[in-house]
Amino acid sequence: MIQSAIMRWQRGWVETEGARGRKRYIGRYRAEDGSKPKVQLGFVSELSLTEARTKLEAIVREIGSRPQALAALTLSEYWTLHYKPRHRVSWSEPTEAGYDCYIRAYLSPAFGKVRLRDLTPEHITAFFERLRKTHSRSVIVKLWTLLKSILEDAVDDDIIGKNPMRKVQHPKTKLPAKPVLGADLLRNVLTEVEGDAFTSAVLHVAVFCAMRTAEVFGLRWSAFCGDHFLIRDSAWRGKLLKDATKTGERVVTIPPATHDALIRWRKASKFTGPDDMIFGSAVGTPMDAHNFNNRVMAPLRDKLKLPVLTFQVRRRSHATRNQATPRDAQAHLGHKQITTTLGIYAQEVPATVKAMVAADELAILTADIRPVFASAEGEGEGNFLSIDLIAPKLPPESDPLMA
Repeated sequence: MIQSAIMRWQRGWVETEGARGRKRYIGRYRAEDGSKPKVQLGFVSELSLTEARTKLEAIVREIGSRPQALAALTLSEYWTLHYKPRHRVSWSEPTEAGYDCYIRAYLSPAFGKVRLRDLTPEHITAFFERLRKTHSRSVIVKLWTLLKSILEDAVDDDIIGKNPMRKVQHPKTKLPAKPVLGADLLRNVLTEVEGDAFTSAVLHVAVFCAMRTAEVFGLRWSAFCGDHFLIRDSAWRGKLLKDATKTGERVVTIPPATHDALIRWRKASKFTGPDDMIFGSAVGTPMDAHNFNNRVMAPLRDKLKLPVLTFQVRRRSHATRNQATPRDAQAHLGHKQITTTLGIYAQEVPATVKAMVAADELAILTADIRPVFASAEGEGEGNFLSIDLIAPKLPPESDPLMA
């Protein structure tokens, strides 16, 4: 029931109740008559605690609670009540969960209880100075970008006058490790699992189709079109996200051996309908990538004594093997920008670099090369200007070296 009187500011609080497996989030707030009404927020399995708190905040505001004074907002409160509700419309579910994880693990412990107006460049710089010594570049960059975006919104909302992140230098971090697997190691991996139709099909798709993890476990048999996949769906944490791929619908070529591995798996699978998952769980739901990694990839990595074995490494390995045809590699990997393919995924191959330098040296030393000399204004007679690799032979009388 809508309260007519304006209540004091409050957010209420969230509790849980119910038996295991059916627990619900229950919201409570203090009404004007002193009671503590109960509000059903949803099942624990369907909502995070942060989502439940945000939902309760909206309900309490609707019944007449005054909004909190903006000047007193802490970083955590601003994230929950303003930034996240405003931006989540453009986020996918995995993206939202990723941001929540960064807030919960890093930013909230450091700045969560600090008022936005009290944040200073020195405070933030000290935070990144500590973090950059123990964390990878990707973590530092994401945190730096996220915090800057949050504070930029706070400036737009007139909560703070200037963004303190503008004076925080981009942290210098350790060089990131970007391992790749060579052809011999990938061949050993595929040979090791050839007796298991399911695992063999998954790894063939991972190695040669080089798809993202969410795309592999989001495949349905309707996407299998003989010599190619038509990618439309993705999967995350055992949930199918229809029409929610990272770059939209795209075609991924299926090479012959991978096609044969898929046909072999379809003959053995219990779920072969058009809407069934190609790589589903025992009950036909999308396979959870974390479960597959723990049950299959990690034991396989340890058995073959590989440094690393992930879907990301196999995508990077594919880009590295095929960097001689960057446009084709970009299309196959589904990158919007070729700079992603060449600058982030494709890695240098020491043996190839060594061969290139040796070939360059051989070409220079065995070519018919003559230095070109000429006079120029302000320069002495016979000063060296350049070396022309295809310089024509000069008659003896005009060649400065023969003078």
